Amino acid sequence: MFKLLTPLIILSLTLASLMILEERQTFDVSTLVQIDPIPHTKELIKEQKYVEAKSYLSYFMAYDYVTKNPESSQLMQVIDEKRASLSYKTQKVLEGIFKGKSDEFIGQTSALASDFLVVGDIRDLSIEGMHYVNDEKVDNLMVALSSLGLIATASTLKSKGKSVPVKESIFLLKYAKRTQKIPLWLESKLIKQIAIAKKTKSLKAIRNLLIPIQKLYQQVGLNQALILLHKSRNLKALLSFNKFATRFGKKSQVLLKITNYKALSSLKKMPNISNKNFLYASTYGANGLKGLEKLGTNKFMKRVGFGANLSKTTYKGNLNALLNSLLKNIPNNWLYLISIGGLFYFVRKFFLLSRYILPKFNYRFS
Repeated sequence: MFKLLTPLIILSLTLASLMILEERQTFDVSTLVQIDPIPHTKELIKEQKYVEAKSYLSYFMAYDYVTKNPESSQLMQVIDEKRASLSYKTQKVLEGIFKGKSDEFIGQTSALASDFLVVGDIRDLSIEGMHYVNDEKVDNLMVALSSLGLIATASTLKSKGKSVPVKESIFLLKYAKRTQKIPLWLESKLIKQIAIAKKTKSLKAIRNLLIPIQKLYQQVGLNQALILLHKSRNLKALLSFNKFATRFGKKSQVLLKITNYKALSSLKKMPNISNKNFLYASTYGANGLKGLEKLGTNKFMKRVGFGANLSKTTYKGNLNALLNSLLKNIPNNWLYLISIGGLFYFVRKFFLLSRYILPKFNYRFS
């Protein structure tokens, strides 16, 4: 009985080793490591970036491997308690008023309120005018945006509110300028388009440039919109971010960050993939999305053990679990050793069998 089972066992091990080696040529799942958000969250808290810490940790709290760690809940509680405190809120309101910028919504509201009114544009023009009189550096973009703001205000009144989206985009850009989030390509385009708007007293020329910024803000909020705007290289990239943000909403910025912006190219290659699977693969970083592309959704999700519904029977589920364990843990040198050993075993058996059969075969036909 043992003699009969031995070849079957060796054959199974050899075939399994060759299958694993072949799959690793496509993509090696043993290289996958899920991102632990705890260390980076602690760094952000230490730097008092509570909004960013909340956004980052929340992204991963949708997954069991993070929620099972009690430290993640403790950190979330620390963040929420700090942001809810009166002293923190007061600090953020004052930050918005005096610095003109803030990472919290309450501070951003106070900073942006004046920019939405004509008084903000007049104030900024006066400040830059004083810089000019005193032979100090004048911020040409701020002057251009403030001038455009006055045109937009007049256009809003004339059009009975139809130019409000453009006006909102302008104060977003002024805020972005204060936080140094406007990319060079956009700054140069804005100065040219604003010059045309000032000559024609019309917003038509610049509307196509401002509307995508407004849409991005509506999709992901101010903080993330500014980060994505800053990362854009041209108008095409900005529109791409806009499309991406429409799909993933406020998860967009963290998704791009943890995948080193590979999520953009990966999504183009897999436009029909579900958000659930794409986001889960992103918890392995850029390498996770690479594996998703190489192996395909079903095989990748089986290999990482995500989704119980992928296994229709207990037998298949156990077989997948065994194969996944081998794929993740067994080193390549073992696989080569098993494969070579298995092949050597069957080659030897073949020669022994041929030595036994050939004499009888020759005798029969002699």
